[in-house]
Amino acid sequence: MAVLRKKEERLKQIYRWLDDNYPTPYPTRLKLAKGTKPRSDPGYVMLVKRKLLVYIDVKYPLHFCIDTLLHEYAHAVSWRFVSMDAYVPDHSDEWGICFARIYRAFVDEGGEKESGEY
Repeated sequence: MAVLRKKEERLKQIYRWLDDNYPTPYPTRLKLAKGTKPRSDPGYVMLVKRKLLVYIDVKYPLHFCIDTLLHEYAHAVSWRFVSMDAYVPDHSDEWGICFARIYRAFVDEGGEKESGEY
């Protein structure tokens, strides 16, 4: 059980780093759960009462959860207003740019070490 606690704490650290460095159009909240949702997705983002909920399923290995968190947070950064959502594909060019910036900053530019201080 201790490994799960460490995994969840690490994901929270990374989320705090993302939240400080990459602003989103709505306030965000991280939800970590272990396969309790009926969805089979390892993660998703949804707008709930004008807040973005970033859901990550922690039943997967840590490296996969980190990649999923970076992926889903890029969705949160590139999120559009609800009225426009029907016209913007999930993996638009804007999302790709957001994901590339976040991933590069985390992997290549020291974000992985920086996030450990959060």
